[in-house]
Amino acid sequence: MIKGLLNIDENLASSIALRYAGQLTDILSMQIQATHVEEPDAKQRSAGTGWVQRTWERGIEEAGMQTVLRLIKTENPNCNFIANPKIFVGDRDDEILEELRKGRYELFVEGNVNTSNVNDFYRLITSPLYSKSPCPMLVLKNLVVPKKGVILVGDGVDPQKLIAQFIKIAKTAKVDFDLVHYKFQENNELVFLDKREGGSYLADTESLLKENGFSVQSSKVICGTPEQAADSFREYGLAITTFPTRRSPRMEMLAHIPTPLILCR
Repeated sequence: MIKGLLNIDENLASSIALRYAGQLTDILSMQIQATHVEEPDAKQRSAGTGWVQRTWERGIEEAGMQTVLRLIKTENPNCNFIANPKIFVGDRDDEILEELRKGRYELFVEGNVNTSNVNDFYRLITSPLYSKSPCPMLVLKNLVVPKKGVILVGDGVDPQKLIAQFIKIAKTAKVDFDLVHYKFQENNELVFLDKREGGSYLADTESLLKENGFSVQSSKVICGTPEQAADSFREYGLAITTFPTRRSPRMEMLAHIPTPLILCR
């Protein structure tokens, strides 16, 4: 069973993440640990030390716990929670990274509705949390039903690394997956090509899947602009690929994709 860490804040993005995680726990056979980080500003920080500091931190933690419990009660997700939410006080990225490492989680989940802007998406994937994460990261932009998934390959994707992570996540998946190779091309509309046009990317990925007992419903190549390609994935409820290593058409496509996105390395 997959062990996932779900970050919760009191906002729309976390509401989406909670609802989606409730569906995902059944489809991927996953246990969820909820967490929340309180980041007090300079004015909120206690000037004391010792028990004064600890008392102040406990007050902040209790407020954070109430925030999380309130949202969970409101959304009432069908999540398989491991234990009560874990509340931390400090830098958000640092606290989550430490928990991911200590808890040996296999997936991090959070909602983020502001990644359709390419610059915002680039800042997200190069942030300390995402660039140093010890596990794959699931970014939720929209609430969809994860009935079908897609494996994305293309420029900059290492099939061996991608499929190694895919197998860990999808070994108990109750959904079918397609395999899609994206190629950048300036067209008036998106073009679909035979899978033979995918060359070694598709062939190697299919071979690795077959070697590990997996198969896909279909394999295809799509050619177009990042925006055209991204829009074609609306039928999917889950997409998995590797982190972009640089700014590229594939990175721009991932920024625009409306589908919940798992990024691996």
